[in-house]
Amino acid sequence: MMTCEEEANYSVETIGCKDMITKKCKKRWRMTAAQQWWSALATLTLLALATRQAFLSQPSGTLWDEVHFGTFANHYINRTFYHDVHPPLGKMAIAGVAYLAGYNGTFDFQMGKLYTHDVNYTAIRSMMAVVGSSLVPLAFLLVWELSNSLSAAVLASICILCDTFLHRLNTLIVLDPLLLASIMAAIYGTIKFHNQRHRTIKKVDLDAGAVLDGFDPSQEPLLVRNVTYVYCKIKFRLALLYEGKFMIVCGEQWQVLPHTVARGAVLILLPVAVYLSSFVIHFWILTKWSVNGGGFYHTKFFAAFDNTEYDSVSFPEYIHFGANITIQSSRPLCGFLESWYDLFPSEWTAPCQQVTTATLRDNATVMWTIKKVDLDAGAVLDGFDPSQEPLLVRNGDYVMLTHSETGRSLRSHGHRAPITKRHFQVCGYGDDGTGGPFETWQLIIAGVEVGEPLAIINQDFMLKHHKMNCFLKANEKVQLPKEWAFNGAKEVTCTKNRDQPGTEWHVNWNNSPKLKKRVSVRKRTVGLWGKIVQQHLNMFIGNSILINMEEEERSARPWMWPTLWQVQVMGSYVVNKTSGEEMYSVGMTNPFLTYLNLLCLLAVPLLTVCHTYFNVRCSNQSSQDIDSRRRTLVTCWWLLLLWATHYVPFFFMSRVLYYHHYCPSYIFSCMITGVLLTWACETVSRWGKEEQRTTLLSALQLISITALLASYTYFFPLATYITGFLFEYNTRLNPGLDAFYFGQMWPEFGYRKNEFETVTSTHVGSWISGHLDNPHINATLYYLTPLNNTGDHLNSIHPIHASNFSLWSPSVISHSDTHWLNPTAVFKDYIDGR
Repeated sequence: MMTCEEEANYSVETIGCKDMITKKCKKRWRMTAAQQWWSALATLTLLALATRQAFLSQPSGTLWDEVHFGTFANHYINRTFYHDVHPPLGKMAIAGVAYLAGYNGTFDFQMGKLYTHDVNYTAIRSMMAVVGSSLVPLAFLLVWELSNSLSAAVLASICILCDTFLHRLNTLIVLDPLLLASIMAAIYGTIKFHNQRHRTIKKVDLDAGAVLDGFDPSQEPLLVRNVTYVYCKIKFRLALLYEGKFMIVCGEQWQVLPHTVARGAVLILLPVAVYLSSFVIHFWILTKWSVNGGGFYHTKFFAAFDNTEYDSVSFPEYIHFGANITIQSSRPLCGFLESWYDLFPSEWTAPCQQVTTATLRDNATVMWTIKKVDLDAGAVLDGFDPSQEPLLVRNGDYVMLTHSETGRSLRSHGHRAPITKRHFQVCGYGDDGTGGPFETWQLIIAGVEVGEPLAIINQDFMLKHHKMNCFLKANEKVQLPKEWAFNGAKEVTCTKNRDQPGTEWHVNWNNSPKLKKRVSVRKRTVGLWGKIVQQHLNMFIGNSILINMEEEERSARPWMWPTLWQVQVMGSYVVNKTSGEEMYSVGMTNPFLTYLNLLCLLAVPLLTVCHTYFNVRCSNQSSQDIDSRRRTLVTCWWLLLLWATHYVPFFFMSRVLYYHHYCPSYIFSCMITGVLLTWACETVSRWGKEEQRTTLLSALQLISITALLASYTYFFPLATYITGFLFEYNTRLNPGLDAFYFGQMWPEFGYRKNEFETVTSTHVGSWISGHLDNPHINATLYYLTPLNNTGDHLNSIHPIHASNFSLWSPSVISHSDTHWLNPTAVFKDYIDGR
């Protein structure tokens, strides 16, 4: 005979024995179980709060992404716009927490900088730790709803409580505490709603889950995968409604329709409303621009903010030949078309003057003079004569763009681009503004009749090369090597495919002095919804190119995460200048728990196979064993689906990844461990005598909890801070780490230190460091390089004048001394005159 407690632990849905429980037994169970349940939840919550509030003041400097999110808090407090690849809700919450802590937004968050006395960073970390500690009770509630097992809920939440990386991550001024808590809350709300299916639909329950679903992508676009699980659960339930016997009776399948409509309306429209509202608030707060970073965004977005160079500025609506203009790619993150005196290294491509794009505007490098090319006469008309009527730039015109500072003209030819070899090179060529057919481009405005004038800012155009039949293209993904290109400069090429992204450009600064009628730039900017669209386009592109080559050796691919192959250094500070002793923080999960999670992940499919085999081959099993395995597997597979939806997508991402990206999946693997440990303890306890089973079960569960707490205690420095020497053997931790070291890359603790130093100090490339020191290379010389030069053909070292071009004899252009031809003076006049 089963006891009352054993009888009540069976799922009502699974064994349908609700009516079999006597009222007396049910009443007695409810009183006892309720007390145990609330006691367990309260104890775990208090433990989470207490442990997460420990040692928040150490280290006393910025750690890891506190640099970024502290800077974002500065922007919100100062109401200045910033560029980032993540949605704003979580960053606004961090700014709100900092504001409540009395922070005034003046600290310069930099890596390795100690907090000053006026920054109450401990209070900010403390408030973030309160949010982070909610993971423990949320795990308890989630596993309880899935398994209806108090023991499984307790063990799962203790696994999360005892992890060192979750502890460290949830006590920093970063997005992760809010992000992980919203993931857990959204999943819990969905499962809770599913478990109330036998009751009348409660709108408030559905709305709460929908709002929480909207929180996830509002903080991190990658967490749309969290919503994937939610809708899998909904579809599963709707299938049960359609297939259930109670719906088939009397042909009442039509009742599925209102369920579908209700879930669709609330779980789609409401999360979208929450998501979009975060952007509305974001742009309501941020009204000023903070830095000269307009190149990240289209001009009509950038100019919509205060504190830009476009404040109270007006330009002629159209452009005449001879005008000085700046040209910006309409593709986000590409920036302004620029050039300077430096040449491309001959080891990479033809060594003519570099033409690139940059997101920060340097007045001397981005100004171009636009001239008209007369193909019939073989001449270039500069339009400089003040007595001549202005000749407008129109769709279909052939033009030449001369860099105002260096006098070189925009050119493409048969040489391959330095990085993207399938495209042609774009560079600067010619002396004193001269040029020829290879400096000739046709201006094309898509969707506009030939002959229509080119308008500023809002009208995009393409530049088609006259001879090569290719289109000028900016590439946001290709950053040129810093050894020979300015830091941050991106490649400009000429591509045969006009449909490739990056071939559209616009004029974002217009100095056409012959045109008197002017229009306000601010009237050509986008509104609120235009800002939201532009922001999403920038976020999408920014995430796809988020690769920092300087940190790539410390990035970790997804296969490394479950095996703890590589960890993260989150910051270090010297605390003893005499001995050099450091205090540092390392992002590393509890090794004992990490490998236990890995074993349990592998055990789920194995247990499934065993369960199927036993059901088919073993007829003498007890119903209790069968039901216990089935309930455990159902719970584990739902959790495994959650683990997979938050883990597998990373294999298809090209962006740089770090160990903290595994945390959402890691939480669910901890829950799987708790559920399987509970099943294992219950199964083993049934092997003993009937009168000893309860004692044996308690002993096994106590051993499991003790092992987890002991590992947490031993590795507690990983959860807070470590004193010693970074990249050296640590007498406090290494003896324990030795048991879990299987050849991983752990240079933080002295493992494979020499190999790590070799990897990080070696740079492989074809650039020859002494090449740019050659005194024969300067802005007025061009190496005679055969057309379509390949790597097998060495460049001839015969310097000749850059204007030596015999395909036609271009007209000699005499530059005027008018002030508007000086790009620096142009910017100064406009800015000073505002």
